[in-house]
Amino acid sequence: MKISFCGAAGTTTGSKHLLEVNGQRILLDCGLYQGRRKDTIERNKHFPFDPKTVDVVVLSHAHIDHCGALPHLCKLGFTGNIYATPATRDLCSIMLPDAAHIHVNDILWLNKHRQDNEPELEPSYTVVDAEKSMRQFVTTSYHRPLIIADGVKLTFIDAGHVLGSAQVVLDIDDRATKRKSRLLFSGDIGRPGNELLNSAEPCENVDHVIMESTYGGRRHEMATVADEHLAAIIRRTAQQKGKLIIPAFAVERTQQLLCAIDRMRHHLSVTLPQRPVFQMHLTGGECVTELMQQYHEKQGEVLQQSPER
Repeated sequence: MKISFCGAAGTTTGSKHLLEVNGQRILLDCGLYQGRRKDTIERNKHFPFDPKTVDVVVLSHAHIDHCGALPHLCKLGFTGNIYATPATRDLCSIMLPDAAHIHVNDILWLNKHRQDNEPELEPSYTVVDAEKSMRQFVTTSYHRPLIIADGVKLTFIDAGHVLGSAQVVLDIDDRATKRKSRLLFSGDIGRPGNELLNSAEPCENVDHVIMESTYGGRRHEMATVADEHLAAIIRRTAQQKGKLIIPAFAVERTQQLLCAIDRMRHHLSVTLPQRPVFQMHLTGGECVTELMQQYHEKQGEVLQQSPER
């Protein structure tokens, strides 16, 4: 068994980890590198491996730094299955075309403002490529073991990070060394106590761990402290007859804000002025909110949000 770290090693974006075992190549995540424009374009244009030689992709969750390069991978010749949870697949159906739309328009802007001696840039992939890549998704739910390659069994367990996020558990029978082992790829691990998500699950009897550790050395503030801080800002804005604009990620963060405001209005002893709340969706945010609502209703839970949107 051989593991190559092709992204998100020494940096925090572009997650790609290539596992080679029993003559097969399994790619764990296929994310976009995000950073300065010139460096980003160059890094995302080329893979450190031939996409045609990859047999299987296993996707931990739908954030672009973990899934955003999938359309480019498929465009360059990857024809295998992309394994993900059902919710991750549904989120990707929104986020990948949206990321492609942003990418194409970014390239158009760069070409419009390029110098005469600079070559014209081509987008790595388009919205059509993103939609085509969705055909290669194969979904499996948490705790449903599935053979994905010779001697490799996949099981997803909850990572508690975003809707559908999973830790990837691979039970591997290495034919060359005649050794069996369990590899855990954590993906991104969520904070416990999230009202929209379950906490990350533990995994036992693990031999090898590939661990996300971006915030491993930080201490986060308690949720109650964050609520009071947000409430104070809302009260101050209302007293000044102003409007509070909160930029937030369309996936999970926006929905968390809606829930927090609703909770403070109706369930907590926090004085909050009654003001209308609107969700402005520039990048599919409302679609994501509706998708999260559907999944929570399936689980017998309702995603609470303020009536005015």
